[in-house]
Amino acid sequence: MRDFAVAEDRQFHLRVPMGVGAAFPRFSAREITEDRLGRLMEVAGLAPSNWNLQPWRWIVVREGAAKLYLEAATCTKVPLSSAPVILICLADTLAWKSAPLRLQEMIASRKISVEEGREALRRVREYYSSSPDAGKRAALANAFVAAHQLLLGAAEFDLSAYWVTEFDENKVRTYFHIPDHFLVATLLAIGYRDTEGAPEVSRNSPRASIYSEKFGEVPGSASSRR
Repeated sequence: MRDFAVAEDRQFHLRVPMGVGAAFPRFSAREITEDRLGRLMEVAGLAPSNWNLQPWRWIVVREGAAKLYLEAATCTKVPLSSAPVILICLADTLAWKSAPLRLQEMIASRKISVEEGREALRRVREYYSSSPDAGKRAALANAFVAAHQLLLGAAEFDLSAYWVTEFDENKVRTYFHIPDHFLVATLLAIGYRDTEGAPEVSRNSPRASIYSEKFGEVPGSASSRR
């Protein structure tokens, strides 16, 4: 695909969408059709989630003034408004309350037994009611999985995409009338690339972020083998 950045290793080829590990691109004026966007959203919806809670929601932003507002609300200088579509990815911190319905669906499809469903529901309620942070943490984690799925899907549809996580959440929440129990996880700019060959940014070695058994223990060191 044209919009793939290719990283090559002796053992395998890894392809990731442009915008991930690359400079933020500008987009052409070419529009994304509703059909293509709908197919892309279907791909994102296939992302896995805890107990199939699917806590993500999307606001599709195409209107020019709204895109300019989002660009101004970011904390870094990125050409968001050049994208034909900006998706606001939301994370529902109360999605866990739909667990009874989701578990019942799993029982009906015979993925789990009635007894397993009851035990799972007990554990879900116990875990999420223990702290408000539990729902926030799980909702954000699942929303980011869906967002990343969407980025990969965009590359397959010959689109460029990148996400932005540095923005004024209160401004975004107020302008788009977002309920309090939703977190704004990320903004995703999607479109057709305007120019080719955006410069790559340097990446840390994977080994620099991997520890063995305990935090700070370098794999292969004497202390990690004890």
